[in-house]
Amino acid sequence: MTKKIVFITGANKGIGYEVARQLAAQEFIVLLGARDPQRGTAAAQKLIALGEVHFVPIDVADEQSIAAAAEMVSKQWGKVDVLVNNAGICPELSANIRPAALELTMLKETFETNLFGAVAVIHHFLPLLKQSETAQIINVSSTLGSSASMVDPNNMYYGANLLAYNASKSALNAVSVAFAKDLASEQIRVNSITPGWVKTDLGTDAAYLTVEQGAAIIVKLATMENLPTGKFLDDNGEVPW
Repeated sequence: MTKKIVFITGANKGIGYEVARQLAAQEFIVLLGARDPQRGTAAAQKLIALGEVHFVPIDVADEQSIAAAAEMVSKQWGKVDVLVNNAGICPELSANIRPAALELTMLKETFETNLFGAVAVIHHFLPLLKQSETAQIINVSSTLGSSASMVDPNNMYYGANLLAYNASKSALNAVSVAFAKDLASEQIRVNSITPGWVKTDLGTDAAYLTVEQGAAIIVKLATMENLPTGKFLDDNGEVPW
């Protein structure tokens, strides 16, 4: 049986690394995308004992870097079965910046990675996805991108009023819907997922989920048959938009 190939952005740590670890153990060829060559190489080397893992340099805020990564994958592997847009930033959280005080520079920086980068990755990797018979795109969003959740005072995430991050993830959800509709005739499935509040550098130690729990929905989609498309999902099912 031909092994499936998964490409994961931002995979040298956190949820991306855990997804790489689990899928390597399930006999995927894992292409571990990361911006920092030293960290990316080190992360891939840690996983080699589990299966076939390769580091692919990529900076999702740099379209030339994205194009170079797609070219490298094309030359060496020829296709991608699962694309996981995982890379993301939230600089306003650590800086504790209220929406009214957020400068456009930080808003643009956040969208450059969380939204424009994800779209650019899809564009450049789409020819590789079209070489797969079971292609899918998994966009790692957030419950904070759910407008329904953010206006509900009873929702546990209601107080996380992060203008740039939340808006970028809401926009990423809209991107998932648009691509799901556009690529349906080519049988390429596109979904947004939310891992929940996970203990990562971004989620902090205050989070209640482990990286293993956060990665679960991505691994589930990557390995399941009869995939849905155009959905916003967590490990328990559909999440309101």
